Amino acid sequence: MRRRTFLTGAAAGLGLAGCGRAPALTGPDGVTLTFKGSYSPLKSRALLTLAGVKGITVRHAVDCWSVVYPGRDGQGRPVRLSGLLALPRGVAARGLVSWQHGTTTTRSDVPSNLSTEGLAAAIVFGANGYAAVAADYLGLGVSPLVHTYYAADDTAAAVIGLLDVVKEIPGVPGAPPFLIGFSQGGHASLATQRALEAAGRPVLGCAPVAAAPNLRTISLPAAMTGQAVQASLYLSYLARGLAARYAQPLDSALTPEMAALARRLYDQPHKPDEIIAALPKDPRRLFVPEFLAALDGQGTHWLVDAAAANEVSHFKPKASVRLYYGSADIDVTPKESVTTARMFASAGADARAIDLGPVDHNASALKAGPLALAWLEALAEPAKG
Repeated sequence: MRRRTFLTGAAAGLGLAGCGRAPALTGPDGVTLTFKGSYSPLKSRALLTLAGVKGITVRHAVDCWSVVYPGRDGQGRPVRLSGLLALPRGVAARGLVSWQHGTTTTRSDVPSNLSTEGLAAAIVFGANGYAAVAADYLGLGVSPLVHTYYAADDTAAAVIGLLDVVKEIPGVPGAPPFLIGFSQGGHASLATQRALEAAGRPVLGCAPVAAAPNLRTISLPAAMTGQAVQASLYLSYLARGLAARYAQPLDSALTPEMAALARRLYDQPHKPDEIIAALPKDPRRLFVPEFLAALDGQGTHWLVDAAAANEVSHFKPKASVRLYYGSADIDVTPKESVTTARMFASAGADARAIDLGPVDHNASALKAGPLALAWLEALAEPAKG
């Protein structure tokens, strides 16, 4: 989750953003499009090189817009949501890619504001001829609510809502989307695939990177060991998000002291390093005894049940799935990808876990990018015919 602002910082420092006149683009009723900038092939290549991304060809200039669109929260109430749309300039988009971003604790550090992940998705996919979108999720971007972190249905609804509105925009193809996401976004990608396919809507393919589909059975126990520096951040953020989603008091999961601290840390902007420094290194100190007992198999607790309810590995994908992971990742254990691929394959799906080698959490995204793009290209060719 260590937030990386290198791409966006480099773009601002080198004057790479906002070049070129905004192309005319009209959205459907109730949708607001705001031009965010253009990136020429030369400038896109420079950004990828500075970020250490290798193996990505840049073919086209890319134009980027923020999209504000109507949606609903987990209780069905109308809300405004936001996301990013990127289109290749001067050519018809040859497919649709939906990028799902990883953990951010800052409302403004989202794709619609050309965050690192948003800009990277725009360049990697838009510059290769695809329409690319990236939802900010409920509770981030323009949405003033608490972010319901790892609430699968909320996240899938935000992603599908963005996919639906952009398909009404001229130049965006109505093709089945290719879903790809990093960390939290890997979970979101599988949640979105599950929801689309359950509704009878096709998906081109799904490429989760460093994903945690098995919240209760794998990732929650792994995070509780405290091996990852960010473990207490992940866990307190999860408790806050799911407490909001299921209308539970936060201090029924976190101790009163930690619940008050979590509210201070997440209700106002704080950098990840500040949050990590303020939280206990031992994650068990975050929680009330009832939660710890339930986690250890003694009794029940709503947060343990909520983690189980938001696992996204218990379905049979219709579209192919490739789960990419770094064998040196301690933020999300490689067991997640390996186990999920095995579960999907046992159900009869085309699913594989792809070992990226001894790379850590963030580096897995850099390593997976070219491989996922190559897989997308291979899937897109038969889809044309």
